[in-house]
This record gives sequence, structure tokens and C-alpha cells, in this order.
Amino acid sequence: MMACTHAYGVLDKISTDVQWYENKIEEIKENLATALANSSEPDNLIIYNQIVDSHNTDAREAWRTLETRCDESEEMLRDGPTPENIRALADGGHLGEHGLIGFYTTEDLSYFHVDENQAETIAIHIENAVLHGYGGSIEALEDNPEYLALIANVVGRALTAQQNGDELLDGEVEFLETLFGDLSNVRGSDPGFLNFMDQLNASEHLSDSLREEIKRNLANSMLVLSDDNIGGGVDRLPTDVQEAANGPEFPEITSVETGDDVDAYVDTYRAWGSEFATLSDFLGSSGPGVQGGTEFSTTLLGTSATNLMYTQLYGGEPTGEIFQDIIDVASRNEEANYVILTGEDFDGNTYQHHENHADLTPESALTTFYSYDWDDDGATVSGITDWIARSSGRDLIEVTDELRGTALASLMGMLENEDFRDSLFGTDHAVEDEDGLEWLDVSAGHLNGELADGFGDIFLAYMDEFAETDGLGEEGEFETRWNPDLGTVELSPESRLAFTQLIVADPDAAARIYEEVLLNTGETMAEYASNTGDRDHIPTVLAGSLQGLVEEALANESATRGQQHGDAATYQTGVSNSVVDVLGSAAGDVGAPGVVVEIAKFAAKEALAIPIHEASQNVATPGEWATNERMQGFAIAALAHGDPELMAAWRRLGSPGRTRTEIFTCPSNTRSGT
Repeated sequence: MMACTHAYGVLDKISTDVQWYENKIEEIKENLATALANSSEPDNLIIYNQIVDSHNTDAREAWRTLETRCDESEEMLRDGPTPENIRALADGGHLGEHGLIGFYTTEDLSYFHVDENQAETIAIHIENAVLHGYGGSIEALEDNPEYLALIANVVGRALTAQQNGDELLDGEVEFLETLFGDLSNVRGSDPGFLNFMDQLNASEHLSDSLREEIKRNLANSMLVLSDDNIGGGVDRLPTDVQEAANGPEFPEITSVETGDDVDAYVDTYRAWGSEFATLSDFLGSSGPGVQGGTEFSTTLLGTSATNLMYTQLYGGEPTGEIFQDIIDVASRNEEANYVILTGEDFDGNTYQHHENHADLTPESALTTFYSYDWDDDGATVSGITDWIARSSGRDLIEVTDELRGTALASLMGMLENEDFRDSLFGTDHAVEDEDGLEWLDVSAGHLNGELADGFGDIFLAYMDEFAETDGLGEEGEFETRWNPDLGTVELSPESRLAFTQLIVADPDAAARIYEEVLLNTGETMAEYASNTGDRDHIPTVLAGSLQGLVEEALANESATRGQQHGDAATYQTGVSNSVVDVLGSAAGDVGAPGVVVEIAKFAAKEALAIPIHEASQNVATPGEWATNERMQGFAIAALAHGDPELMAAWRRLGSPGRTRTEIFTCPSNTRSGT
């Protein structure tokens, strides 16, 4: 049955396409005749040929279009009666009045061809259930697959289109747009979709489960409808949703003497804040895997960055938690995150923000986001950069290593700016730790530990880039950038140190990356020591650079904390000891050979013997933070681990008073050959 329906539809499509071509050729012929008749110089052969050539070009273009359409028909015929093909044929009118035959034959919603008619019916049932509590409408929404389940199915089609780089059918876009249009104009209530959502939230006619089901399906639908890449767009959303997303349009303050202008300013903020809170609650009901379009998501992020500061000035709505929910939804779109980080879209075009926040820059946005005291310790705002690490090393449909590297380079480049660094290393917030100590004017990493942890993921994903020794000792001479020739991101020493210090400001994040770095040192040294051929010193140098970077960042953070409580070495010692304890008590859990763990523990203990330098917050030292001599000492330790005779000599020479150079040079006559 479905095969016959499919074949009939494809044949009708071919017939329609051929008819279109024939009509187009007739139109071109008529246009040609008119153009020749109206020629200013009918006897001029050159002009005559130009007119004919122009219309021949139109005819060739029409033929190419017909060829493309026929190729599509051939592919559809070859693929058979898939849900996508049946829906496309129905959307094009090629199944006549039987557009739903696929669904009625299979009872599979994937075959359901939707348009504005179904949307109108669903909107009526939602309205009647919310406002009047009609039992028939409530039952239909709970049980009938042609209502909420159909909305969910259309959302699924949109998600597939996003993943494959396709577009929704015209009928599917009309379905979603009509659904929101009708719910924005519910009879007997104030107009506006957000007003209807307030009524839905307050309705006593709905069970909590049905209320959440309606909100989830509508929120998912709005997000996919906002995506212009699949045929939607912000302009298809309800007007009040667009206005809330764009942010408040403040009046101009001409005088503060009477206070009238100031009151109008605050009133505007509060009126907008109420609708923004409703929008936040609504979008927060969406599924975690559903994302909005780039423009919509970027606008939500831009509005949040511009207005977040007012939560501490005016109070009331929107609260920090409301902004948090908005950012959680908006940061699902990786191109929107890229815009916030770089000021450009994925194509490299400078992004024009909405006029309500036209002056927004990456620096101002990130300063606001990262220096705010978030209830979730920065877990949500970390989503703006989490995607950089999550996808590192593999190109997805739209997000490539170059885009990730460029986004990281932009963030790291900002850390080379002293004003930006100062804003992140001094947030004007205080933190009280578990021991009751209060730390003043803490860094963003200390304030928001989940943000520091997210930065830690980036550090671990780009360990090779953070380990690079290029640029060490060359302050201001090393450019942070994406290198297209090498296909890697290049980071300046200043930016690496500042970024790492933000990570180690949180003790859990610090311990996590330090453990990984120490194990990397152990693995590198063990491999170096066990090599019986020519030994390559480059990996040992890079391992030393990476470990030295983390230890320098820890030293900076420890020195900074020492200015308020304790001595300069307290914090670094605590982090190092916790890592040594983990390595010692759970050696098997880390999945590394014993020799690697032992070298890692030795490296950590060696670091504790280095005096902490004078405190200097937000240090941007570009100098060497690890020496070859130090790494050679670790290599000796690796060799000695498997050689009792060498171990005895190494321990004897490692007594107090001996230098690392003496430890390194003594065993040169052993079997190891080092």
C-alpha cells in the first residue's frame, strides 16, 4: 500500500516539475518577444544577440532546475516510502487530499504530515484545558497521539534537521508558527504568549504532570522554531517573546534632580523583568538536548550579560537564578557561545548584537559572567566554554577544531589584557571556606569552583598546547592564535599562566589537573628511561614545562592567599599533599603502572621543596617554569625504580645537601647508559 502511494506521489511530483518547466519556457519566450519588440535599436544585431543570449541563459537555468528536481525524484523513488519522503510528497501536494494516508496506514506519527490546521486544533485544546478545564480537551492532550505527541514528533524532525544540515518542510514551520500565534491570541485574556504561560502556570485545572508536559513540548518547539538554519527564525516567534529576549528599552535619563527619570528607568526594568522571568521559566522546561537558533541564543546571552548587574542594584525579578536558567538554555548553541567569545559568527563575520546591547564585547560579557557570584558555583556559565573541551580532537557537522581553537585563542588573548585579568582575579566578592576563613576580593576561579573545573577540562583537553615551550622567556613576543598551517592553537606564556591560576584557585580543580599533570610526567619519564635506543628529550622538556606551569600557578595562588591568611606555601602544600595521598592510596585506580605513580609522587614531593616566591597576584611571568635538569632527575628516578643497585646509589646521593645535578651526573657509569 505505502509503496503504491509513494510511487503515485513521485510520479505526480515529476509531472508537476515538467509542467513547471514547460510553463517557465513559455514565460521566457514571451519575455523574449516583448524585449525584442521594445528594443530601442531593432536593427542592431549586437543588441539583438545580447537580448537573445540573456533569455537563453534563463532557459538553461530553468533546465538545470528541472534536472535537479528530477534527480530528487529519482532519489526519492530509490529510497522508497520513508517517512521523510511521504511527508515531503504530502507537503508538496502530490498526494492530493490524502496527505495523511501514510499515518493512517502505519499509525506511525513519523508519517504524519502537519500544517497550520493541526496546530489550530491543538491550540484550542490547550486553551480549553488551561482556562476552562474542559475534560474532553484534557483527555485529548493526555491520551491522543495527534496532539502533544505530534508536537514532540515535529520537534524530533527539527532535531534531525539540525544534525543533518537540512530544513523543515514548509508545513512543519507553519505548524509551529501557527501554534504559538494562536496561543498568543487566546480569547478572553490579555494578548501575548507569555501572559498565557502565566495563566498556564496558575491554572487549577491541570495536573502538575500535564502542565509540565505542555510546557516542555511548547518550549522545545519554540527553540527549534527560532533556528533559521532549519527554516525558522526569531521573527517567527511571538512578539512579546522577542521583546523579552531583546532586553529592556530604557528611557533616556536627562536629569537626576527630580528622580522622575530614574523612576521610569527602574519601572522599565521591572516591567521587562517580570516577562523575562516568565520566559526563563518557560524555556527552562525544555529538554537538555534541544537548542535554539544562533540569533535567539546570542540575544539571550547578550541580554543577560548587559542586565545581570542590575540584580544587585534593584533586586526583585529577574534574579540571578532566572538569568542562570536563561544562560543554561542559550549556551546549548555553540555558535552563540562562539559569538560571545570572539565577537564573530562561525563564518568569521563581525556579529551585530541587538541595539539594546549593541556595545557588548567579549571582554565585557565574560567579565560580567565570570565575576558574578552564581548559586551553582558557575556550572551554568561554564557552558559558554565547555564545548571547547567536550569536542576537542574531532570535527562535528558544524564545529571544527579550528573553531574550537579560535574560541580558545580569543579567551586566552583576553587574559593578556591587564584590565581583563584584573577583573577576573579581583571580583570584589568574598568567600568563606570550610574552616571558617573569609577570603576577600577572590578570583573568578575561587568564587565559582565549577567554572574553574570547566576550565580544567579545557586545560586537560589541550595539554599539548599548554605544555609548549615556544615563547617562554619572550614576554609580549608570542602571538596567541589559531595556526592554520599547523592546525593547532598557539598560546602565549602569559595567558597560559593566568588561565591555569584561575583553575587552581579551586582546590578540587587544582588537585584534579595536578594529578593528571604529575601522571603525565611519570609516564613520560618512564618511557624515556625504558627506551634502549636513542632517547628523544623533547617529550621530557614538554612534560617539565606542563608540570612547571601548574606549579607556578599554584605558587602564585598560594602566595596571594598568604597575604590574607597563613604563610605563602600553605595552599600549594595542601593541594600537593592531597594529590600525593590520592596517588599513594589509589595507585591502582588511576590506571597507571607502579613506576609511573612513583615518579608522579616523587615529582610532587620535589615541588614542595621549592621556596614560594614573593606574593604577586595575577602574575604574568613568561619565563621558564621548568628546567631540563629537573626532568633529568625524574628520568633517573624512573631508571632507579627498576634497578636496585642504581636505586641505592640514587638514594645515597639524594641525601640532604646534594643538588639535582649531582644526583643526575653520578650514575652515568651504570648499565642504563644515561
